[in-house]
This record gives sequence, structure tokens and C-alpha cells, in this order.
Amino acid sequence: MVTPLPDGSPARPSRWRQLPPERRRAIGALGLYAVLATVLCGPVLGDPTHLALGHPGNDIWNHVWGYWWVEWAIAHGRMPLHTNLLGWPGGGSLWFIDIFNAIVTLPIQWLAGPVAAYNGGMWLNLVLCGVAAHALAKKVTDSDEGAVLAGVAYMTAPHLLAQMYNGISETVGAGWLPLALLTLRDAVHDPTPRRGAVAGLVVALTAVANWYYGLFAGIVLAGLLVRAGLRESRRRFRAKRLRGPALALLAGGLVAAAVAAVPFGLFAQSMGAKDALVTRDPGFVWMTLVMHNMTDALALVHPGKFYSPDLHAAFGEDLIVVVYLGAALWIPALLVFGTAQARAAEPWLLLLGTFVLLSLGPFLYVDGQYVGVGGGWLPLPFLLLFQWIPMFSRISHAYRFTVGSTLALSVLAAFAVKASPRYGLTAAKAALLLGTLRVGESLFLSPAVFPLPVSLVSVPAIYKQISTGAVIDLPITMPVLARSKLLINQIIHQQPVPFGLNDPVPKYLHQNHYTHYIVGLERRTTTFLPPELPYIDLIAGKQDLLDHGARWVVVHRDGYTTDQTIRVTHFLDITAQAIADDGVNRLYDLAFPVGE
Repeated sequence: MVTPLPDGSPARPSRWRQLPPERRRAIGALGLYAVLATVLCGPVLGDPTHLALGHPGNDIWNHVWGYWWVEWAIAHGRMPLHTNLLGWPGGGSLWFIDIFNAIVTLPIQWLAGPVAAYNGGMWLNLVLCGVAAHALAKKVTDSDEGAVLAGVAYMTAPHLLAQMYNGISETVGAGWLPLALLTLRDAVHDPTPRRGAVAGLVVALTAVANWYYGLFAGIVLAGLLVRAGLRESRRRFRAKRLRGPALALLAGGLVAAAVAAVPFGLFAQSMGAKDALVTRDPGFVWMTLVMHNMTDALALVHPGKFYSPDLHAAFGEDLIVVVYLGAALWIPALLVFGTAQARAAEPWLLLLGTFVLLSLGPFLYVDGQYVGVGGGWLPLPFLLLFQWIPMFSRISHAYRFTVGSTLALSVLAAFAVKASPRYGLTAAKAALLLGTLRVGESLFLSPAVFPLPVSLVSVPAIYKQISTGAVIDLPITMPVLARSKLLINQIIHQQPVPFGLNDPVPKYLHQNHYTHYIVGLERRTTTFLPPELPYIDLIAGKQDLLDHGARWVVVHRDGYTTDQTIRVTHFLDITAQAIADDGVNRLYDLAFPVGE
């Protein structure tokens, strides 16, 4: 209804009312996803340049450092593929695992720094998850209300919330997967070179953003091609009909290769280089997959704080693994079958089963133990793929297939909304009800943690006093994840450090007499130093450090017991020069004669 003006003429409708209904719905959905993403990222809103999303005991420090390093390398006119800032004295090849989002968020970093860029990347990817799942579900179901539910369901997946808790930012970029499926579906169902090229581009970007999700898209493509082939086999063969699919497949392959081949090649080269700072040794991958990253089948449906596995109980780690899919999606997905939507939903049920099965890994693991059969463990299809397909042989986190399962469930939930009149509900009411249940279950009843914890990214002022020279932070034997927090200090001092992103104590520090002696002091059980020091070895060791460019040692008292602090600081007071002390951290200059 248009309210007339005082002179009796009809008033023009507002600009909002002038928009087509479909565009208004799209804008409203986008606003909903933006608000929901803001709520999920809410804990950092008070200080987004210093508070980073994620538990401080997890991988957040490596990822914030990576965002900074990519910008630092580009600002210095270098490709972010090799660094001398880590792995001193030699440096090494490095492909930062979230290089895609680090580049996308460069404008944020230029304006507000690496922490804001990291947080901004999380927010943008959550919104993308909602928008992309919405677009896919709308295309598949032609239900506006169902599409909104799919977007909400996908972006609030407990698995994604857990990855935000862990500070593993590249896995939150799951919005590329539904975009890839959307374009692949279009290219297979109505093949043209243009649609094939678009699908190839999106799949390539999906792979560059996250290699796992690129593999997932490849699995879906294989399924679509098999399905199309089976359909074609039932029809009379005509070569003319193959021309369109062949041209679409060719165009998609060429575009995908053009976009992804170079990044994938550089990634593979960095992992296989002799000086690689991050490696994927097959033996290590297998042990990690089987003995650390097991997927408990119960965790798929078990609500509450049931983790798969419980890494804190087993290894003392703060990382959490969440594969819970949620009854708020399972139940409506099952209710679709028996309705008019059942036939159209069947491929998504098949996709759900495929990804659920793959998420279980190479052997069936239930309630904290592997299921035995014939004197061994019960093998699953993942094992054969791991042995036969090169990409699978690099997978150390089978539980990440949960993302594909969640996407399939989200689309099935959209089908449930479209079928809701059968159960006496309008589509709008069904979407509102199921969306509310989904959000409530994900945030408060699933194994995910909400509100998300945050980490304060703050560099001690003593690092501002460091000039040229490599920096050795103590304790040397600090656990890997705890030590990664010290990488943040490099944002200020910008000097090389001996440690990598996720490696044990570097061999050089063990081989050097000076630092090896410090390692011994960290492991001693007595309070005081031995009565005599091996000065000749210490002089030679410290000179070797200086010759290789080291100069600074920083003692972090909060990483030591009281007795360790006494031993190490007493030793350094004798063999180096204390420059600054803020009560927690003590800075030493190695360019000081031993014994003075």
C-alpha cells in the first residue's frame, strides 16, 4: 500500500520497495549471514588489532605470523616462498598454508595490521560459507527459505567453530566448496565451454584456498561424471551429444590447470625441498592419521563435549577435533524421504554417505578404540584411496571430510523446508524453526566451544631494543605449540630465529656447545650450576653462534620453573651481557666475552 502525499498524489515507494523481491531476499540473507558471522567473531570486536580468534595454546600464533610474513615478503619485493626469518642459520623453503587468505586480506593488514587481517579473514570466510551454501541450495531446491536455512546451517557447523577455536584459519575457508559444487553441477547438467571454464576457475580457487576442499570438489566431479555417464549409457549412442560435455570438460581442465598448476607446483616443491621448513613425510603422515587424528564414529552423533579424539586427555594438547553433525540437520534430512522431494534429494544423500564414510579414516574407530577383525583393525575405503591415489597419501586429517558431510546435510535440510507443507508447516516457519534449532545446537549442545576464546597478541617492549642479529628465545625445549607464540615477537624485531613453525628443536642448537649446554641446564634437577663450566667449549660454541649471525638471547621466565630460571639466568649472567629485564623476559647480548 502506498501512502498518498498531502496534495493527494501517490507517494513513490522507497528505494528498498523498488528493488525486485528476489534481490531484497538476497540482500536480507546476506545481512543475516553478516550479523551471524559478527556474533561468532564477537569476542574480538573490542580490540580486533590485538585480540585474535582462537585458543592461545593452539595454532593461532603460526597463522597470525604467516599473515604478517606474507605481507612482509611482498613489501620487501620477495615471493613468500622462502624465508631466512625461520630456521636460522640456513632459513628454508616455506609455503604458508593460508597464503590465499593472507593475500586476500592484504588491504586489511595495510590498514590495521596482521591480527586484524587474520580476524577479518575469519569473518569474511564465515560470510562466504553462508552465501555459497545459500546459492547452492537455492539452485538445487528452488526454495528461498530452504536456501537461507542451508546458509545458516553450513556457516554454523560445529567443525568450523572448532577450527576457529584451534586458530587454523585456512579450514574456515569452506565457502569455496559449495561454490565449486554449484559451478560443477551447472557445467555437467548443461555443458558449455563457458560453464566448464567457470567451473574450472572456481575449483582451482577452491584448491588454492584449501587443498582438502579442492580434493573434495574433485570427488564430487568424479561422482557427477559417473552419474552422467550412466544416464548416457541408457540412451542410444550419438557422438554429437558428447561434443558439449567434452568441450566443457576441456575448457574446465585448461582453466583449472592454468590457475592452480603453478601454486600447486610451488606448494609441492616447498614440501619436497631439502631445506623445507614444513614437510609431509609419508611415515609421519600415516602415524598422525592413525595414532593422533582418529575419527571416532560415535562423535558424529554424540552431543556435548565428546571429542574425536580427546587430544587434551591423550596428548595434553588444547586442540579440539569436532565432527559432530547435529540432530537438527540429521532429522529433517531423513524426513525428506517419503515426500515429493525424495528423488531430487537422493544424490545428496549419496554424497552425505560418501563423505561420512571417508571422514572415518582408514580403520573403524568406535568409542575410543579401533574395531578389531581377524587379528587386525577393520579397514575402510579410505585405506585403499590412501594407498592408490597420491593426493590421499598426503591426508593426515580424515575428519576434515566432515565439511563435505555438513554441506550435504545443509542441502538436504533445504529440501526438508521445501517439503515442510506435508508436515503442516509453511516453508518460512520450518526454516525459522530448524535454523533456530541448528544455531542453538551448534553453539550450546555440540562439542564446539562458544563463545570462542581469544588470544592477546602483544609483543614485549624489550624486543624493540633488538638490532641486527638472530634471536634465540628460551626455553629451547619448550613444546612446539607453546613456542610458536614467540614467533609473534618477530613482527617487532624482524630478525632471524632458529625455530620453525611446527618442528622440534633444530639440530644446530643441539650441535652447538653453547646452546646444547643451555638445553642441559633446562633438564637438570639441581638448583645451581655445576662448580666448573666447560669454558673452552662454551667460548667455541658462542663464537660459532656469533659467526653465523646470532646475537640475542631472550629468557622467558614464564616458560621455566623457578629452579630452571635460576640456573639459566646465572649461566647467561656469566657468559653474556644482560641488556633489559621487564620482570618476565630478560634480554641478553651475546657479543660479550665469556668469563668477564
